[in-house]
Amino acid sequence: MTVGHRGGARRRPSEADPRAAEQHACALPPRRLDPRVSLAILVLINASAFAPRLIVGQVAIVVLAAAVAVWCGRIASAVRWCAAYAIVMVAGYAFLLLPNGVAASFATMLVMARCVFCAWMFASTMIATTRVGELACALQRTHLPRHGVIAICVTLRFFPTMAGEFRSVIEALRVRGMALTPRTVVAHPVRVMENLLVPVMSRLSIVADELANAAVVRGMDSSRPRTSYYDLRLSAVDVVFLTLFAVVAAALVLSKFGVIA
Repeated sequence: MTVGHRGGARRRPSEADPRAAEQHACALPPRRLDPRVSLAILVLINASAFAPRLIVGQVAIVVLAAAVAVWCGRIASAVRWCAAYAIVMVAGYAFLLLPNGVAASFATMLVMARCVFCAWMFASTMIATTRVGELACALQRTHLPRHGVIAICVTLRFFPTMAGEFRSVIEALRVRGMALTPRTVVAHPVRVMENLLVPVMSRLSIVADELANAAVVRGMDSSRPRTSYYDLRLSAVDVVFLTLFAVVAAALVLSKFGVIA
């Protein structure tokens, strides 16, 4: 506690405004991978996505993606993604045991979903833990064209916004007595789609314009050299995760071409 020049008590900033201190604490960056490493890992996962010959390799990528999520503090998300992958794998093998064409079609769909599952899993962690400014800095250092940087940054910001809009519409429907339940989805699928998609699509068109305007205001389309607030540096954890993903992805690609049985 300090005393002001008029004799009144003047608190320290942390004591005078607890919310400011709390926001400052929340603004501290959590543990996360370098955006350049995340992009490289995402490319490796997509390059080896459709290599189903080596199931152990796919499971290894899921485990590594879960390890990244846990290291970033997203333990609950890692558990949910692993449980979903186990359900997709078990359901795919279960449909293969049924001797009919419909079951085979569902099995094929689940196999395709399992091939791209790893990319979804890692991308969710990347989107949740990467700031747009950090991603822009990383892409600029790779000398990517300016328009490509803008497109990727807006896309990264758009998906969380889209999820938030869906949650808002679902909550609004619940308040108005039109909660989305399995019964209403089965009984009135067209009405549910109309009530859900029409307001979401209308809102997303506005959000897209707002994001584009925000990018222009921040000078994303300027032709002058840009500086960045963030100072990106690779850490030992970044190198370890990148090496592990590269080894597994290489094994999957070699299995795709028959080098590894």
